Amino acid sequence: MSISLNWEERKPSANLFEEAAGTEREHVVYSAIFNEGKDKLIERAVQACIEKAVSFIPDNVTNESRYFLFEWDVVCSTLTIVVTDDSKENDSKIVVKCLMSVLDENTNTNKSESAWSDKTAEYAQLVKYWIKDYLTTCSDFMKFSLVAVFHSESRENTELL
Repeated sequence: MSISLNWEERKPSANLFEEAAGTEREHVVYSAIFNEGKDKLIERAVQACIEKAVSFIPDNVTNESRYFLFEWDVVCSTLTIVVTDDSKENDSKIVVKCLMSVLDENTNTNKSESAWSDKTAEYAQLVKYWIKDYLTTCSDFMKFSLVAVFHSESRENTELL
């Protein structure tokens, strides 16, 4: 049983400064907020995010594409998925993001810094496991020769999935 997330599409819009500088952002961001707190439901939400991102791979892959990058923001409990190049600096046009708001509340409520650090590390490992587990059976992802990587700190510290 999969979960249906309510995706909001944000198309690029340049302000006058960006247009004058020629730095208009081209990313289209599909974002969702997930409010459930049970691990099984969170796992299904992660799977729904992967399915959404995989559906955009044909539109996102270019000759320079190398990685299918999963970024877990431990502070905001947000999963971001992009296709990116060798340098991990030039991301695909379409980006998928999901805020796991209950996890954000669980990790940020009245806890000591060490307790917060332990909890965020635990969630990061759990999210990484769910992604890796799902990708092993995702036939639509297997059609592409992208390397799946994950990080919860910085793009310089990615791990193979």
